Amino acid sequence: MKFSKAAEKIIVENLNVKKDERFFIITDRRSDFAFNLSNACWKRAEELGIDAKLIIQKRIDMGEPDPATVRVLRNLEKNDCLFFCTDHKIGNIYGKFEKGFRNYMRKTGARFATLNDLASLKKSDHETMLEALMIGAETMNIVGAKIKEIFEDRDSVEIFGISGTSLKFSLKGRKPWFNSGVFHTPGSGGNLPAGNISLFPIEDSVNGTAHIDIDTKVQAETIKLKKPLLFRIENGLIAGIEGPDDVVHLIEDDLNNFAFLNANSGFDSLAIRRIAEIGIGLIPGKPIGLGPFDSKLLGTAFIANGNTFGKGGKNRCRGHRDHSFWLKSIKIGKKILKPADFYKL
Repeated sequence: MKFSKAAEKIIVENLNVKKDERFFIITDRRSDFAFNLSNACWKRAEELGIDAKLIIQKRIDMGEPDPATVRVLRNLEKNDCLFFCTDHKIGNIYGKFEKGFRNYMRKTGARFATLNDLASLKKSDHETMLEALMIGAETMNIVGAKIKEIFEDRDSVEIFGISGTSLKFSLKGRKPWFNSGVFHTPGSGGNLPAGNISLFPIEDSVNGTAHIDIDTKVQAETIKLKKPLLFRIENGLIAGIEGPDDVVHLIEDDLNNFAFLNANSGFDSLAIRRIAEIGIGLIPGKPIGLGPFDSKLLGTAFIANGNTFGKGGKNRCRGHRDHSFWLKSIKIGKKILKPADFYKL
């Protein structure tokens, strides 16, 4: 029943799919959560009289997208709606749609929502994810709009974490992005569950250390951390990583692989080591060891290295990796904000 309710919220509240619009749902296998939610969206759309199609693509962590998915994307029209709900990824679409997924969707005028990288989601956390998907947008939008305005065009921002994170960066000329979960206008879209602020710092302005103490993303897996990782960041680039040897080794292999892919694609090989996004969560709850969820929780923040081209930054890259930590405070000019303050603004 909760899958059906979450599906209806995605269709009606998040995407506002109408009876005269086409709705494409893409998943990647018959797994407990991704397929069940995708199937519930398809069935509920049919019940609402919407022209819906369910596509099951092959599982992809790296490499080319599934031809079935490419066909759907190539034939999208204005006011079509698309929901990606996968255990893994869409695949590299740069070779197919040069300027990236988000730019392509803006160009076509189709709306979209995504819920990807669910391979690490445990069955015991299915209900937590469904509850997060069903959070109403009204309160979140009020809070998100106020916080977004505070970060607008700021020359100097500092973020501090409970385990020692201390980062300073510039947002001069950059607009923060708030994922409201309301994707009603042509070309709009975002990740679900909604409820986070994304900051896109000037690419060479980020300096300091990030103590990652919640989880880190490597390939399709989210690794829940027992001991923190230390990222040393100099002039926007990851200059070094310290922590448990096995985790550091996996991250370095991942970075080196993307550096190779970037070089072969004509991109800067260092792009995968560049801090391109800093996120702040707004959803009440607790971490479940899944990056796309944990990074949106109130009291958490994340740094992301890799691609933000087409989203708010200028870093063009074949990959994008999030690393979450517990947030202590944010300093903007003389103003200091703590997570407990967000809902009091």
